[in-house]
This record gives sequence, structure tokens and C-alpha cells, in this order.
Amino acid sequence: MDAFSHLPLGLPAPIERNTRHAYHLFTVRIDDRRVGIDRDEFMRRLTQRNIGVGVHYLSIPEHRVYRERFGWSSGDFPEAWRFGQETLSLPLSAGLSDDDVEDVITAVREIAEA
Repeated sequence: MDAFSHLPLGLPAPIERNTRHAYHLFTVRIDDRRVGIDRDEFMRRLTQRNIGVGVHYLSIPEHRVYRERFGWSSGDFPEAWRFGQETLSLPLSAGLSDDDVEDVITAVREIAEA
């Protein structure tokens, strides 16, 4: 997390004392007002650098079954929708080499600071 602490990104909450983290995900929030580009553009730029990323979260009303069954829309849950639109998952795996990790850090920094 230290590698990104100076960037205009939303970062995960610090790990609480006396807890054990699975370290299975590392998410960042891309607020286009702070970063200058939205999450999808950020993801596109990472993908261009061969960094595999994914949409972390879709709010429940973005899923068709909830829209059709309950008539929910994203406007009914604006904070959940915004969180979903801003959050992406960066690669995190024991299979990443140190060079892979540095590639991810460098790419995120260069895109966020551009």
C-alpha cells in the first residue's frame, strides 16, 4: 500500500491489528475528478501495458435479475453504484514475481500521475 500512498487513489483500509488478511485482492478506487480519467480508462491503460485487471464490484441493481425482478435501478443506490463504477482489482498472487509486482506498481503510478 505504501507504493500508492501518495497517489490520488482510494486505497483499502489498513489491516486491523490482531487480524489475518488473506491478501487475495488489492483494490483501488479511481475517482475521475481526482485522477483525471475514469476506472474504465484506467483499466484500458493498464491492459495496454499487459497488466491484468478486473472490475471489482457491480452494485446489485446493475445485475439484470434485480432490475427485472424488483425494478431497482442504479439511481436507487447511488453510493453503491459509484463504488462499483470506481473500483478495480489489481493483480495480487503468490505467483507474481518481484519484477511482476514492480511492473504493476510502475504502471499504476505512471497512469495515476499522468
